[in-house]
Amino acid sequence: MKIRVIYLASGNSRRFGANKLLYSLNGRPMYRHLLERLRKLCREHEDWELVVVTQYPEIMKRLQEEGINVRFCEESVHGVSWSIKAGMEGIKEEEACVFFVADQPFLREETARNFLETMEQKQAELGCVICQGETGNPVWFGRKYFEELGSLGGDQGGKKVLNRHREEACFYSVKEARELKDIDILEDMPGMVANREEKK
Repeated sequence: MKIRVIYLASGNSRRFGANKLLYSLNGRPMYRHLLERLRKLCREHEDWELVVVTQYPEIMKRLQEEGINVRFCEESVHGVSWSIKAGMEGIKEEEACVFFVADQPFLREETARNFLETMEQKQAELGCVICQGETGNPVWFGRKYFEELGSLGGDQGGKKVLNRHREEACFYSVKEARELKDIDILEDMPGMVANREEKK
C-alpha cells in the first residue's frame, strides 16, 4: 500500500517561548527523535514515503543535506492547515497519508510501526491512536478524505475531519499516555519543573 508519511515540524511554539523543535532533549533537538524512528520505518517499507514539512530554514537545510524530502512552508505561521496542504502537495498514487508531529518525541518506534501496519492491513479510510479515551497523533487518512483535508483553512487541523467522521475511524490503543504527550510549554520537558525548583 502506497503511503505518504508526513512529519509536521512546522509549529509556531508560541506557548514554549522559543523554537521548541530545536530545544535539546537528551542531547538532540526535539524534532530529531521521532523523525529518526520514522526514517527507519520508511526505509523498511519501500511503499512508505517520508515527507517533512517545516517553516524553519535551519531544519530544512539540515534535512536536505541528509537527502530527506522536505517541504518548506512559510505559511505555516498562519496555521496548521497550510502545513497539511504542503505535505500533501503533489500527492497522486498514494492510497493514504498519515500525519505525525515533531513535538511528540516520546512516541516509540514500535507504536508507530504497529499503528501504520494495522491501518495498512485494515486498508483504513480513517484512523488515529487513542489512550484512555483521548485521541491523539498520528492520524491516518485514506484517499476518500484527501479533498476534505485540502479544504481546511487557518489553524484547522486533521482532527476536524476526524471528528466529522468519527464513526468511520479505526482506533489504535496506546497504553502509555506519555507516548502521545505534546511538548507545548517548557515545563513539559523532562526535568524542567525540578530544575526550576532547584534554582529558587
